[in-house]
Amino acid sequence: MALSFKSTKRRIVINCLRVWWIWITFWYEYGIFPYSAGKCNWPQMDISHQTPKHALLVADPQIIDHRSYPGRPALLTYISQLIVDLNLRKNWRAALRSAPDVVFFLGDYMDSGRDVMTDTEYERYVKRFTKIFSMDNEIPTYFIPGNHDVGLGPSTFFSPHARTRYTSHFGPLNSHVSVANYTFVLIDAPGLVEEDYKRHGLGKTYADWTAVPGGTISFVRSFAAEGNTEPTILLSHIPLSRPEGSNCGPLRERGTIRRGVGVGYQNTLGKDSSTFLLEHLRPTLILSGDDHDYCEYSHTLTTGSRIREVTVKSLSMAMGIKKPGYQMLSIIPPGGPTFSHLDAPCLLPDQLSIYLDVYIPLALISLVIVLVACIIRGQYYRHWTFRSLSHTKRKLKENTRPSKPQHFRRLTRTPTVMDDYEFTLDDSDTDQKLPPPVSATVLPKKQNTLSTIFSRGRRVCQLISLQSLARAIFTSNRRGSFYSEFLCDVRDVAVFPLGIIFLISLWTFTDV
Repeated sequence: MALSFKSTKRRIVINCLRVWWIWITFWYEYGIFPYSAGKCNWPQMDISHQTPKHALLVADPQIIDHRSYPGRPALLTYISQLIVDLNLRKNWRAALRSAPDVVFFLGDYMDSGRDVMTDTEYERYVKRFTKIFSMDNEIPTYFIPGNHDVGLGPSTFFSPHARTRYTSHFGPLNSHVSVANYTFVLIDAPGLVEEDYKRHGLGKTYADWTAVPGGTISFVRSFAAEGNTEPTILLSHIPLSRPEGSNCGPLRERGTIRRGVGVGYQNTLGKDSSTFLLEHLRPTLILSGDDHDYCEYSHTLTTGSRIREVTVKSLSMAMGIKKPGYQMLSIIPPGGPTFSHLDAPCLLPDQLSIYLDVYIPLALISLVIVLVACIIRGQYYRHWTFRSLSHTKRKLKENTRPSKPQHFRRLTRTPTVMDDYEFTLDDSDTDQKLPPPVSATVLPKKQNTLSTIFSRGRRVCQLISLQSLARAIFTSNRRGSFYSEFLCDVRDVAVFPLGIIFLISLWTFTDV
C-alpha cells in the first residue's frame, strides 16, 4: 500500500508539471510569434475603390558570426549564433504571414559582411542569410546597402572587395523601382557619407561639387533631372540629419537618435547631405534603418512642407532592443493632389524576456514543487512503512502467544446480593465486579470541521518543515534514494519541454 500510494502521488505531480510545461513551451516557442504578427494589420485607408499594394520593410537583421563577439568563448559564440538565427527565422515567418506584395530590406544583412574573408566564407555567409529569409520567388525583393555590408570609411578590417561582393549577391548600390505608381528611390547611404567627407574636405558646396561617377550624388542628380512625375518614397540605411535630442515619438524604447561617428559607422547623414536629398527628391515619405530602434521625425523643406521619416526597428533580438519589429506600408495609386499611403510598425516577442522572465522563474518553481513533493512522499512512505511493520509485529505476537491454561476459572453471573442494580460475583477465590457493559463506554467527542482542518494543516507543515527537509536530504540511509528520486522526477518533467523545444527548433531550421 505504501509503494502504491507513493507511486500514485508521484504520477500526479509529474503529469501536472508535464502538461504545464508542454503548454508553456509550445506557446513561447511557436504560438506567440504568429499571435504577435496576427495583431498587426495592414494600415487601412478610406479610399476603397482601389486595391492597395502592401510593402514589407525589414531593417538590420545583421546575422552574427564568430567575429561578432571577439571576447566570447567559441562555444558560447556558437550557441548565441544558433539562438539568434532561430529567433530571426521565427520573426521572419511571422512577418510573412501578412502576405506582402513587395519586400524592401534596409541594410546591414550580415554583421561581418564588410570584413576581410575568403570568397568561400562569404558565400557561406550569404547562404545563411538566404536560408533565414527564404520566401516565395514571386515576391519582388529589393535591397539597399548598409555600413555592415559595404563598410564606411577606411579600416584594415574591411575588405577592399566589399562593394563588389555586395553587388554580385544583392544588386546595385543605387536604384529606383515603381510600386503602385510610387517611385521608391533606394540609395547607397554609406557611399554618400564617404563622398560627403571628400567634398567637405575640399571645402566645396554641393553646387560646386563634381560627383563621383556611379556614386550616390550622381545617381540622385540624374534621377532628379529625369523629371519623375510619380510621388517618391526614399529608402536610406542611415537616417537623415535632425537637431540634437529630437524626440522620436512614444513607440521608441529609449533615448533618441544622436549624432555620432566612428570606425565604420555614422549615426546620421550630414546636414548638407540631408538637405541635398530632400531638395532634389522631394519625397512624400522617408524610411531608414541602422539605429535598430523605432523613431519618427518630420523634416521641414525650404517651402515649409514637412516630410515624415520613419526609422524601422531591427528584426533581430541581438541589436540591443527588447522587441524586434518590422514596418508595414499600404500604398494606393495616387488619384489626386494628395498622396495615399499609410504605414505602421509591428512588434514581435521579446525573446530575451522569454528566457529570463518566463523559463528561468518557472523552472525554479518547478524544481521547488518537485523537491517538496519528494519530501512529502518520503514522509508518508516512512509513516505507512512504520504502520505496516507495527501491524505485522502485532500479528506475529498474537500468533505466537501461548494458549490459555485449563486451570483458569470462568467468572459466573450468580448474584448473591442485589442492591441498586449492583451485581456481585460469588467466587471462592475472588470477589470482583464484572467489566462495565459496552453501552456504558464513553465515546470520544467528534471533532468539528475547523479543528480537523487545523490538524491536517499542522500535519502538512510538519511534512514540509525545514527539519523534515534536512532529515530527508542529509540522513545517510535516505540520501541516495532521495537524490535519485529527485533527479528522476526532474528528468521526467524536463524531457517533454526540452523535446518540444528541440523539435520546433529542428523544424524551424530545416523547413525552407
